[in-house]
Amino acid sequence: MQITIAGDCQMYIYLKDKDVHKHKCSISDVRCKMLYDSQDNFIGVNIMSKRSDTGTSIVLPEVGAIEFPMYNAKVTENESEILILFDEKARIHRKVTDECIIDLCDAGISGIEPMPFTHIGGKEVIKPFIIRDVPDVQLPRM
Repeated sequence: MQITIAGDCQMYIYLKDKDVHKHKCSISDVRCKMLYDSQDNFIGVNIMSKRSDTGTSIVLPEVGAIEFPMYNAKVTENESEILILFDEKARIHRKVTDECIIDLCDAGISGIEPMPFTHIGGKEVIKPFIIRDVPDVQLPRM
């Protein structure tokens, strides 16, 4: 997996190589929970088979093969949820309800974007996965 972060509030989790797989479609308003350890480090995401706005059930797509190094991460999936832990030994201390967008390609889930912008927290556990971490981009004033 690979992670990009912008401004400590925007995050994208890549499960597949975007240069290899063509984006097919997205599923928005999917309920998820951001997972944190006792030191407020972001340690994972739990994606649920429900819409965040209505609570109606949805069918979650299969993750498919993950094309990047997993390090100590663990991904599990069943009919009701997809659980991604960036360190399988991490202990969940806090869960924050959020929503996400799931991007799909022919091979499964290509990426996940928690929305709206969220508090990412500490990055100690996800350091091996971060490929880009930039501060907010300031637009020039006119």
